[in-house]
Amino acid sequence: MDLQPRTIMKRILLLASLSGIVAVSLLIGCKKESQTGELKSARVSAEKNSFREVTSRLDAGGDFYLYLSTEQLLEGISGKISGWRQLFASMPKNTPEAREQIGKAFDLVTALVKDSGIEDVSGFGMSSIATETNFYHTITFLHHYPNRGTGFLWKMGGQQPHALAGLDMLPSNTALAIFSDLDVPLLWAEIRKEIGQSGIPQAQEFLDKLPDSFERATSLKWDKVLESLGGEFGLVLTLDDSKMIPVPLPTSERLEVPEPGLMIVAKVKDDTLFNRLDELLKKMNPQVIAVDKADLKMRTMPLPLPLPIQLRLTVAASGGYLYIATTDGMIQEVLAVRSGQKPGLKSTEEFKHLAKDVAEQGNQFTFLSQRFGRTILQIQRQAMEMSAKNDPVQKQIFQSLLQPDRAGFGYCVSANTDEGWLSSGNGNQHPGKIILASAVAVPAMLAAIAIPNFVKAREVSQRNACINNLRQIDAAKQQWALEKNMPATATPSKDDLKPYLGRNKFPVCPKGGDYTIGPVKEQPRCSIPGHSLGD
Repeated sequence: MDLQPRTIMKRILLLASLSGIVAVSLLIGCKKESQTGELKSARVSAEKNSFREVTSRLDAGGDFYLYLSTEQLLEGISGKISGWRQLFASMPKNTPEAREQIGKAFDLVTALVKDSGIEDVSGFGMSSIATETNFYHTITFLHHYPNRGTGFLWKMGGQQPHALAGLDMLPSNTALAIFSDLDVPLLWAEIRKEIGQSGIPQAQEFLDKLPDSFERATSLKWDKVLESLGGEFGLVLTLDDSKMIPVPLPTSERLEVPEPGLMIVAKVKDDTLFNRLDELLKKMNPQVIAVDKADLKMRTMPLPLPLPIQLRLTVAASGGYLYIATTDGMIQEVLAVRSGQKPGLKSTEEFKHLAKDVAEQGNQFTFLSQRFGRTILQIQRQAMEMSAKNDPVQKQIFQSLLQPDRAGFGYCVSANTDEGWLSSGNGNQHPGKIILASAVAVPAMLAAIAIPNFVKAREVSQRNACINNLRQIDAAKQQWALEKNMPATATPSKDDLKPYLGRNKFPVCPKGGDYTIGPVKEQPRCSIPGHSLGD
């Protein structure tokens, strides 16, 4: 076909136009597909899960985000455990008595799982977001659906969030405080119920005797004590920076720490426990210092012990709480803070910083001051350096695990909500790093302990093997002298002794030492120190 140049040019332009249109269409299509991919909604799980319920409580866009659905894992687990009974009971060589005990044990575990409410756990979530550099807001949520969570797992730690009264009594120098609800009567009732259903006579017998044993030891009625408890307990540690005390060390090195104070707190409904402790203290020391006021009963017993710290064992009852502390001064300060006469922990800048965006009501709280972390790290570092003093490798490993500038501190509140346990808190420890550090630190610590011991064991083994070689050389030397009628001053060669040694071979020191055979009257020697028949 004969085409004119103009015709050819038109066709080329037409093809170019069509190609451009196709290319643009493809680009638009790709762009739309890309945008569709970016805006694509999340897939919906074919299995029911609590993703939306759990993640709605978490912080997205942070440094750590975790969700785990447990519905498929924990659903009906009590029945699965019960089903494993036949597998264990049918194992060979099991006597009828053993099968019976296995059955009872599985019944107990099955009942515990079922009554605990663990099967109601539908998911777990955790998030952490850096609100400042090296400062993280962390949330954890153990979820159950509404109208579930009826087992004792969800009840013993408190059933309704409330004002954190424990915070209102903490002195400003508090270094560590842990307060938690605990329904002891409910715990005791659950233990009795599970043991009673287990059919294990030994356990039932022990449980039946426990109240009587408690009464004989304390002169208190078990049931009366349970009735007197108010369901809240606390532990408080203070560090007084104005009073530094020396810590005894087995070396000439000196270590000083702030003077500690320790206090146990229990919410009570009456004076049952205080009255009994009062009797015991007066019996131990008639000179007990007594304070009896309308709002305070306190008993103090000084202990003249050769200790670097002040120790005045004190028991007090005030405002529905029982206090047991190392000094009466500590309790007086707690009561002053509680009444508003003195500023407490809540007034400090450290606590205000840590309490930002943390729940004000709950069932448990934990406070850890940076001063506490630094003090513990200081003691640990000193102890580890002493234990690793003669081993530079071990010392280096220990030092790498300790970071004084990163002493842990934080504040966390946990609450039992209508849909499970929700915790929120602030601190300088990144959850992901803690998990990773735990996974690395434990093997590292074990290695730090095991490697030097392994090296030492290897050295002992090598020394023993060498000494055994020297014994063989000496025995071969004596036999050579006897058969060859050689004098005590004669010195055989290695070739002379090979016929008298195993496999006609001269032994070699496992650590690479050189052997000196020496004359018949002398013991052979190794060039490695400690490898000697005389040791």
